[in-house]
Amino acid sequence: MTSKLYLGDCLDILKQLPDGCVDAVVTDPPYPEINRAYGRMTEHEWCTVMHPVVHELKRVVSARGSAMLILQANSRAVGSMRPWLWDFLGWCSRQWNIVQDVYWWNFTAPPTVHAHRTRGLMKPSVKMCLWLGAQDCYRNQAEVLWAQSDASAAQSRSDRALRIHPSGLSMRPGRAVSVADERGGSTPFNLIPVANSDSTDSAGAHGHGAGTPSKLCSWWIRYLCPVGGTILDPFFGSGTVGIVANRLNRNFIGVEIDPEYFAIAKKRISEARKAARKAQSA
Repeated sequence: MTSKLYLGDCLDILKQLPDGCVDAVVTDPPYPEINRAYGRMTEHEWCTVMHPVVHELKRVVSARGSAMLILQANSRAVGSMRPWLWDFLGWCSRQWNIVQDVYWWNFTAPPTVHAHRTRGLMKPSVKMCLWLGAQDCYRNQAEVLWAQSDASAAQSRSDRALRIHPSGLSMRPGRAVSVADERGGSTPFNLIPVANSDSTDSAGAHGHGAGTPSKLCSWWIRYLCPVGGTILDPFFGSGTVGIVANRLNRNFIGVEIDPEYFAIAKKRISEARKAARKAQSA
């Protein structure tokens, strides 16, 4: 599989890419009002950067391509959320199209100041997976069907053979289970449960404190990009999207502005390729 790495500002690089050259975008951009080694942006500064980036992403994806951006709301103070995420969602829905509302649930999220008993709020554990594209954009649901564990399958075949949903819709006995058996899995919910653990395969284990789990990258790449297609990550970080893309037989284009993260990404990708060649020859 081929790969292209660019060190520089993503907007500058995106403007150099031809129209419709990628099948999908999978990326985790920086967020406003967060202190990082690479700086801190106000909400206004963030929008000034991201609006033209979204326009360029719309141009470089293919006619049936789409883009997925991982975003997390944050607070100005406990009990008072910043509005930037919802403003951005509204803007994107008017400028492009939000295919579906999807969320990543990090079910291993540690307690925060929000959840302290004196504060009384819940643990922040979800991030928005902003999915932008045409209404009929490519997606391969068969690649992301949920496997049924023995326990859940048994429960479905007995306790849930006939049930009433909160919405009032009913199921015929055994129908849901038989459909899942026929398809090889169950239709996933729009809440994707993936732990953000600091394993050897994560960005966090390689010096990037805001990385996306490889399992989540894999889920979206398999869903949005056909085998042999091309994935773009304009906020490449330490390279997890590229490593997973190659592992799944997809090409990738990565853009990173920070020289330190760029060097880490190049090293990780090189090591991953060496490991893959070694495994093939074994």
